[in-house]
Amino acid sequence: MFNVQDSYRHVRLVRPDDPDYIAFMRRMADARPSRGGPRAAGEVLGGLTEMCVRHWLAGFVTLADERILAWEQRLRNGRHGAQFRELDAVWQIDAESLCLYEMKLTFPENMERGVGLRQLDIAADTLFVSKKYQYILKRLVYVAEEPLVVLDGLPALAPDDEFAELGVVWVPPAAVEAAAQELSIDLPADWLLPESREGHFYDPAREAWREFADSDPKPAASGETNEGEEDSDPDAGPVSPDNPLAEALRRALERKPE
Repeated sequence: MFNVQDSYRHVRLVRPDDPDYIAFMRRMADARPSRGGPRAAGEVLGGLTEMCVRHWLAGFVTLADERILAWEQRLRNGRHGAQFRELDAVWQIDAESLCLYEMKLTFPENMERGVGLRQLDIAADTLFVSKKYQYILKRLVYVAEEPLVVLDGLPALAPDDEFAELGVVWVPPAAVEAAAQELSIDLPADWLLPESREGHFYDPAREAWREFADSDPKPAASGETNEGEEDSDPDAGPVSPDNPLAEALRRALERKPE
């Protein structure tokens, strides 16, 4: 179990447009210039699919605007520094109950071993430190035509199930495509095939993307990889700037956070 009791304080949820969070993202991007370079096609496609899935989820539950987990963490020098972790979606069931959603666009073998569960566990453990929440439900969210067996039997749940502590929400590909149409996102015709996640391309809106760079690029445990990286081929060649993914990313980044 991830123990945060002694080193974390001021745990809370904030919006993606929180000024401190955006400043943190910029500092993280500046500290890793490579994050502003060519992006893996799988990472970009995963991000666009996440937007569509969040739109789909919002048809079942009221998603909270505050989905960035923030806390102050004790540093090596004894002081506390602000840290942030993006949560894919949060449903606040009531004043003391949350449901966390971790979305993954990935392959069947990764779904079967529960990719994303480690992120859910860490986020829930951190939120419990705040003492504000008594119940935190965890949901793995996968896109697939048919449900698979996950971790030898995690139950398949409806998006608005408010009783099971842990389970899997299965999103039909048709629902993702319908949400993409409503959001004016152009997914590649073969977006579910491995080929759609191969290669790299240069970001058409580098500075805008760097403001919201991934804040958690750490190596994952138990074979789990960082979002987007599990489906990309580092040896694949560059993708043309005219690729539908590049155009979809540009459109998505033009939208201001609500």
